[in-house]
Amino acid sequence: MVMISPIRARCFQLSFAVLVLVAIDAVAQSAPGQTQSPAQPSDSGSSLADVVRGAKAQKSAHAKKVLTDDDMQETAGPLPRLKMDGAENADQVVAAIAAYKTSHTPEETEKAVRIWYERYDEMLAAAIQENLDLKTLRDENLNNGNELCQQSQDYQQCQNRRMAELRGAQHDRAKMGENSNLMVRIQHSFQKVRNGLQQNNLHYDWFKIRTTNNIDQF
Repeated sequence: MVMISPIRARCFQLSFAVLVLVAIDAVAQSAPGQTQSPAQPSDSGSSLADVVRGAKAQKSAHAKKVLTDDDMQETAGPLPRLKMDGAENADQVVAAIAAYKTSHTPEETEKAVRIWYERYDEMLAAAIQENLDLKTLRDENLNNGNELCQQSQDYQQCQNRRMAELRGAQHDRAKMGENSNLMVRIQHSFQKVRNGLQQNNLHYDWFKIRTTNNIDQF
């Protein structure tokens, strides 16, 4: 019979205990609640939906909004705001400019007029551009719809598309009409204010009025 010294027996016990702890730790790591979930296969439907939503969000973020008078409240300056409904108040604006001129330097007067002008010029530019964009998009959709209907053998599908295009065109016409009213209001008010400036011996070369192509000015 082989005799084991107390020291060697103690070492053997410690080694066995270490092995037991290692085994327990390995089992714990392999438990369902402790393991990292394996890579799940991608859901093509969800991925596509995410892509579409992301594209729409990006488009919405870059889409140009037609500015309203309320959007530009912080840049109103000392002159009256233009009325967008009812009777025009361009004469009131001219009177305010004339009064402002009497108590301010030429530089201060020009700055006040320019703040007022740029505010409504930006609104005019946005309305013109949205109408141009809507017209271009509507023409493209109409042409694409006609081509698809000519290629398609499904009469009902073609008719459904035509009805959708008609509804979209009706909505666009309403929006374009709204923008056109805004454009006419600002252009006409600009003309009256510019005439009033000249009568008060205020001549600003930068006071231009945009045309409906959003390029030319007069």
